[in-house]
Amino acid sequence: MQNSYCFTSSRLGFRNWSEADFKGLCALNQDPEVMAYFPNLLSHEASRDFMKRMQVKFEQKGYCYFAVDELESGFFIGFIGLSDQEFESPFTPCVDIGWRLARNFWGNGYATEGAMRCLEYAFEDLGLEVILSHCPVVNTRSWNVMEKIGMLRIGTFKHPVLKDYPKLENCYCYEIRHDS
Repeated sequence: MQNSYCFTSSRLGFRNWSEADFKGLCALNQDPEVMAYFPNLLSHEASRDFMKRMQVKFEQKGYCYFAVDELESGFFIGFIGLSDQEFESPFTPCVDIGWRLARNFWGNGYATEGAMRCLEYAFEDLGLEVILSHCPVVNTRSWNVMEKIGMLRIGTFKHPVLKDYPKLENCYCYEIRHDS
């Protein structure tokens, strides 16, 4: 029901966050299947903090993990976009591409379509040269999307934020460059 998109793909609209997204974001962050490769479900407060951080990042940088709508229905389906990562690793600081979609929108190619469009925005509109992405090794869905959008696996690492979660700590890092 939102039409002030920063950009669109064939089926998705990408925009800054609004208060109307809060309920959907909370539902997304409380779904055990959606959050299967994260240490915890996120509280309403953590979801609110996330949304505020994304709004600030958008205002400061022109990018964030964008709120994403399915264009045909106008439904908020989750987020896809870009964010700065600064945790300690061989690959940071960097600009990362990531996504989190409501389960009832899985299996439609939305993560791949949206990530491809965000890469185009990153390279063509923002002038970024390198985008990274990472996920736990066990998260095959995410690294499959990374490979579908042309990213190359450049290494593995132990994620410092996940050190207390042995099943999640070992992560893949993927990269794509503007000239690739």
